[in-house]
Amino acid sequence: MMPTRYLDPTNDVIFKKIFSDKDRLIDFLNAVLRLKEGEKIQKIDFIPQEELPNFKSGRRSIFDIKCVDQSKKTYIVEMQNRPEASFLNRIQCYAAHTFISQVKKGNTHDDLMPVILLSLTGKSLFDNEVDCISYHWNVESKTQKRYLFSLSYVFIELPKFKKKAEDLKSVEDEWLYLFTEWNRTQEPPSTIKDPFVLEAYHTIEHFNLTETEYDAYLRSRLGQEAEDLMINKTISESFEKGEKIGIEKGEKIGIEKGEKIGIEKGEKIKAKKTVLKMFKMGFPLNKISQATDLTQKEIKDLLEKENDTQ
Repeated sequence: MMPTRYLDPTNDVIFKKIFSDKDRLIDFLNAVLRLKEGEKIQKIDFIPQEELPNFKSGRRSIFDIKCVDQSKKTYIVEMQNRPEASFLNRIQCYAAHTFISQVKKGNTHDDLMPVILLSLTGKSLFDNEVDCISYHWNVESKTQKRYLFSLSYVFIELPKFKKKAEDLKSVEDEWLYLFTEWNRTQEPPSTIKDPFVLEAYHTIEHFNLTETEYDAYLRSRLGQEAEDLMINKTISESFEKGEKIGIEKGEKIGIEKGEKIGIEKGEKIKAKKTVLKMFKMGFPLNKISQATDLTQKEIKDLLEKENDTQ
């Protein structure tokens, strides 16, 4: 197999390397936020680490960026490869922290400006009917008019981006293609024209990292792989323990772990055994589906085949 020319842009080291260039970051945000002329971001500032809230459960976001446009609206962006079970609560807490931290700078409530949090995720968060990029604004339920502008959220679910190189029509598409097809690409497709996206491709080439950066990248990847192995082991042990101590505790330590990190590569091989175990333990089909990445129809077919062989 031919080695990839590029390094993983969702990795914390590479993500930071791409967007340490302010012009690239502005180009990316203006594209994926679909900002119009007169609304585009003109200035960005990185959030000092000491401003980040300390969450005891779940790791901090990989890389946070604070961006201020000409209207002084605040944008923050983060990359999350594995959103944990409490991910949505965590980012709402983080956005609220960013909003109220403006008061500490001597502003009155009248001076507080809106905060928009943008999160790229390596796992799908919402149903398939929700687009790859989704925008979450506060609106009044009857009129669907917007009166509350303080906090808004934008999510980019990378697994939902399915466009091929020949289908790229916008700068937004070009950025998402970079993030999703980096390991199947040996050079930027001819359909990519945006100079900042082309710069990003150049930036994430193996040979354009310093020795220190590449060492940090490898250590980050190894750490991630070690975490995967540990989590998979924990899941396996949790399911076995769940059989012994009952459905309630087994669901808490087993299924919540499955929701937290998803079932990684190789789990399909164990799917039949896992489905049968969980079914015997009394788990509903939707929980079994979440833990195994099988559809409910696939699970039913598997159970029917098992009954036929008995």
